[in-house]
Amino acid sequence: MKAGAEFDDFLNRIGRQRRYSKYTLRNYSKSVLEWYDWLGSNEMFSGDIFSVPRIFAKNYIAYLSQKVSRTTLHNKISALRTFHRFLREAKGAKENPFASLPLPKMRKDLPVFLNPIQVSKLLSAPWEYFKEGKIKHFEAVRDALCLEFLYGAGLRISELCSLKFSDIDFSRATARVLGKGQKIRLCPFGKNALELLKIWKEEYCAGRAQGDFILFCESGMQIYPRLIQRNLKNYLVEAGLPANITPHKLRHSFATHLVDEGVDLRSLQEMLGHSSLSTTQIYTHLSTAHLKREHGKLF
Repeated sequence: MKAGAEFDDFLNRIGRQRRYSKYTLRNYSKSVLEWYDWLGSNEMFSGDIFSVPRIFAKNYIAYLSQKVSRTTLHNKISALRTFHRFLREAKGAKENPFASLPLPKMRKDLPVFLNPIQVSKLLSAPWEYFKEGKIKHFEAVRDALCLEFLYGAGLRISELCSLKFSDIDFSRATARVLGKGQKIRLCPFGKNALELLKIWKEEYCAGRAQGDFILFCESGMQIYPRLIQRNLKNYLVEAGLPANITPHKLRHSFATHLVDEGVDLRSLQEMLGHSSLSTTQIYTHLSTAHLKREHGKLF
């Protein structure tokens, strides 16, 4: 079953009016198109996307439950709820078949993070690569700056890629970040990041305007998440650290270390850009788990 004009209208709505990120748009688009395909393969479906029976939505959830993780399932159904809510509000659909349907409970695993010694090794890895002649000075400065912002300021990878010179206050060492839901927050960053940023700007950013992206490839193109992820893997190997560490786990490391140092949750919530304090509270559980492990070494 092919998507019609209503699908394009939906993407236009969430892209322009709600200003969802490119990443979210891509995932929502994929989820909705998969839903269309599944409906099209069902001989009992009438073909009317505006009046999908609730039982079809229940069956689809059961189908996805056997194929994807619970996190992915929740994300896909969230997209479909949003899509059918749009059809009801803007296109006159009778109901949202996914409204209020129960989903399997999410597992609340504690985030994976690096300890301070491991972080120190990782932050020095680009310079080790440079000394060994594996990368140029341009890459060493840029990648070291990426790591400093991901860990030292707790930025999401999409936020890092979108940083512009106009977002930086050099005198206060803060970055103005546009986060999820188009929410703006101020993120302090450390002395190392500030010094690297000054070197980067002086040596490699001549002629770049205030509205230009800070981080870029040698071609001058804006840096992209996949490049950062790939380089991080290389540096983890260089530092002898777990290869499953991702940019987002550096953000977890940032948050965990702040909690360990006594930063209050409200301040941490602001720095991370969490809309709900309950999201931030997981780091108190993480800190407690760390204390128990340390206690267990002695008793």
